[in-house]
Amino acid sequence: MKRKVNYLVLLFYYLSLLNLVDTALTVAGVESSLITEANPLMERIYSIDIGLFIALKALLSVALVLLILYKKVPKSKLVKGLTMFAAASYTAVIGLHSFWLVHLV
Repeated sequence: MKRKVNYLVLLFYYLSLLNLVDTALTVAGVESSLITEANPLMERIYSIDIGLFIALKALLSVALVLLILYKKVPKSKLVKGLTMFAAASYTAVIGLHSFWLVHLV
C-alpha cells in the first residue's frame, strides 16, 4: 500500500529545524558581534534575556512538532501559502547567517 506524502507536515518539520538552526546561528553571530537580530520584536527579547530568546524559539519549534504529532496541522490554502513563504524566507535567512559567519570569522 503506497502512502501519500504530506508535504505540509514535512514543511512543518523543516520550519521547526530551521528555527532551531536560526537560533544557534543568531546567538553565535550576535554574541560575536558579527550580526544583529533583524526582527525588532526578537531583538528586544534578546536584549532583555538571551535565555528567554532561546526558550521562545525552542517553544515555537516544539509547538510545530506537537501540531504534527497530534495531527492538528491546519490544511487551509492560507496556511499552505504562509508555510511555503516562511520556509523560503527562513531558508534565505539561514543562508545569510551561514554566509556571514563563514566569511566574517
